[in-house]
Amino acid sequence: MAKELTYDNATESDDIVSEPSRTYHVFNNRIAGFTSDLEAVAQAIDKILSTERFQYPIYSDNYGIELETLIGQDHGLVQAEIERIVKEAMLSDDRVIGITDLMLNKSEQKDSAVLRFNVNTVYGQLNYESEVGL
Repeated sequence: MAKELTYDNATESDDIVSEPSRTYHVFNNRIAGFTSDLEAVAQAIDKILSTERFQYPIYSDNYGIELETLIGQDHGLVQAEIERIVKEAMLSDDRVIGITDLMLNKSEQKDSAVLRFNVNTVYGQLNYESEVGL
């Protein structure tokens, strides 16, 4: 699955957040130094959206996304539920303020779709795009 996160340059907010803003920078499944602020949030978003909720005891019940409930469902139902599911997953991170412009478009493969949305964070805006299996 191809994933893409881009972000607008923004200044750091004075808001206090409970999530760490400095973390390891993971690139090609290897640790490549450190990252912070908007890049750290981008990495967290990617991890949240690739972790199925309630499947791993190491994570709290508030962490991850519930995409398994949509597998095999009618595209209309998926379209109706995806925004709620993504918002719920994203808002588990205190650095995320909200999401906008969520779009789910069927891909050329009949069992997948392309998910796009913008994430407003305390550090600026991220643009997310990923192909998801349905």
